[in-house]
Amino acid sequence: MNLRSPSVHLVHASLLAVAIAGTIPYGWHTAGSLALGGGIQVLNLRLLERSVRLMIGTSVEQGTRGRLTVHVAAALRLLLLVTAVGWVLTQTPVEPLPFGAGLMLVLPALAWHGLRESRVAAEIPDARQER
Repeated sequence: MNLRSPSVHLVHASLLAVAIAGTIPYGWHTAGSLALGGGIQVLNLRLLERSVRLMIGTSVEQGTRGRLTVHVAAALRLLLLVTAVGWVLTQTPVEPLPFGAGLMLVLPALAWHGLRESRVAAEIPDARQER
């Protein structure tokens, strides 16, 4: 059976949706705080993926200047994330624990995706053994 594994973005969005649904009984403010943290992390994950693709795609021909530009962009992305989280925590009436849980929900999503990908990779026979 050759089923394609879902992307880490889909796994993260699915876990976030389940977590938001699970917090609704605790009130809409709690669910909204979790959704806000998760939404920031969804955007961060997209930007992180883009940064990594740029880092990998920066070739030797582009030289030090190209690599430096990519690293500066990654540092700015991190600064933007920290600024957004700090602003939300200090300037909005968000509940800190659900907000933090929404931010951290990416970790089990990454672990789940990684375990699934490793299992799929283990099922693929090695081409050298077939000879």
